[in-house]
Amino acid sequence: NNNKTMTGQTVSWWLFFLILAALGGLNGFQEDEFLDGQLTLVVEDALEGGPNPTFSPRSTIHVRSVKSGNALVTHMRQWTPELHDKLRALAENDDLYRIRVYHKGSEEKGYVSTFTKACQIYESALSETVSMMVDSAGMSVVGVGLIPPVAVCRGQPPEIIPVQHNTTVIIRSPTPAPVPDTATYIEKLEAMKNEKAEGKDNRSFLAKYWMYIVPVVLIMVVFGGGQEGGR
Repeated sequence: NNNKTMTGQTVSWWLFFLILAALGGLNGFQEDEFLDGQLTLVVEDALEGGPNPTFSPRSTIHVRSVKSGNALVTHMRQWTPELHDKLRALAENDDLYRIRVYHKGSEEKGYVSTFTKACQIYESALSETVSMMVDSAGMSVVGVGLIPPVAVCRGQPPEIIPVQHNTTVIIRSPTPAPVPDTATYIEKLEAMKNEKAEGKDNRSFLAKYWMYIVPVVLIMVVFGGGQEGGR
């Protein structure tokens, strides 16, 4: 009976610790994934040249945590030979590859956009880094940048024909500007004012400047007495 009681107590303690561990893990997951806000962004691109190209959905970026930069990229289309030919045509014509981003679920699609040379994306085999600037509340994107690894085009096709975009996402948020410490500055000014008031010299004019007056008086006496004696 004692062994059964001890076994039952041991099982109870193990269950208690398992429940605590599960709750702790759940809290950590919630802090990392949800408490910082979740933002879903849609990326569209244009594989046509000209001043008014047609954009089509390309990818979604799920920003799980602005603070840690945790984001998940999901591509919404397959990279087909037809799309590859369009990108190659843009590269050969020295045209631009454009993308634009908006917040999924927003009432108005406030696009933020950027571009790079199509040959850079083409020769990079669709490898790219997308830099997102998100507002301090983590609720909308305010800026986007597109950086391919190939910085200078050489007119060479990629060694391997890609099957999909290879996207790395960098999430950034504005850094608050330093707030001037006006209270400390005012306190320093008051302290300096008090020090000057306490150190104010209340002596008379003679007491302050006797070291300048005495030599002048002696010179006048000496030279004045010599002139009288000569007469």
